[in-house]
Amino acid sequence: MKPLPLNFPQTFLPDRRLLGQLLAFAGRGGSGSVEEISAETGIPNGKQTGKVEPMIHFTRGMGLLSAEKSTGVWKLARTPLGEMVSREDAFLSEPLTMWLAHLLLSRRLGRAAPATGVADPWFVMFAEGRFRLGERFDLNAYLNLLTERHGAKQYLKPLAGLATRMYSEGTSFADAAILSTSENAAGELLFRRESAPAEIAFFPAYAVFLWLIWDEAFSDVEQMSFDELARETRLLSLLGWDGAQAAVWLDWLADQHLAQLDRYTGSVVLLRLVKTGQVIDRLYTELV
Repeated sequence: MKPLPLNFPQTFLPDRRLLGQLLAFAGRGGSGSVEEISAETGIPNGKQTGKVEPMIHFTRGMGLLSAEKSTGVWKLARTPLGEMVSREDAFLSEPLTMWLAHLLLSRRLGRAAPATGVADPWFVMFAEGRFRLGERFDLNAYLNLLTERHGAKQYLKPLAGLATRMYSEGTSFADAAILSTSENAAGELLFRRESAPAEIAFFPAYAVFLWLIWDEAFSDVEQMSFDELARETRLLSLLGWDGAQAAVWLDWLADQHLAQLDRYTGSVVLLRLVKTGQVIDRLYTELV
């Protein structure tokens, strides 16, 4: 996976309806110019800029599509996760789907140092920035951290605003309650990252996330320390969980015969018992 361009959204939020249209297009062959994709999907596209390519990048970052561009033509294909989402939740309306898409968008890019994200503004906000920004943070603190990493770029301020606004717009990801807002005494807006729901219905989504980032970071390993895996991938930071919350989920993985746990060394050693595709197949099984 290559990193997304830093300013890949341009000025556009991920619209769940448009993401669904793009997934459907990918399932019908998924090849065309920006103009052809716009005509086929109804995704707006202007002469100078448009929503087609930003939506393509969002779906790539969310692990739903693979995408390649050559001589002005995009070739899109649904990933196994994209196939499952298209079949069960075509317009990403379930909070479970939104949480999984959000986690994948915010994930670390491989294991290169220094750590960067697939979509770095999201990685900064939800993983690397937890200690630097604190439990609650304002837009300026977030923008300063982005500027420190990427230099003074004019588009960083609107990009920071867009990344936070994604979680307050109903057409985007507001229904998942991932980033909440409040005001301080001076009336300034503060943001707070919410912990991933520690509910069994969501546990399969976190399993999919774990298997996918494991595949990316440790593709040749089937058994390893959970602490090392979590540290390298920023798993617990992204979930917003402590060790006790993670232990409940890990026990569920064992109960479902997805993984074997070895606690004799003091730290949990995790052995994967099933392939990634089998975990994806179970994504929606706990929903009532």
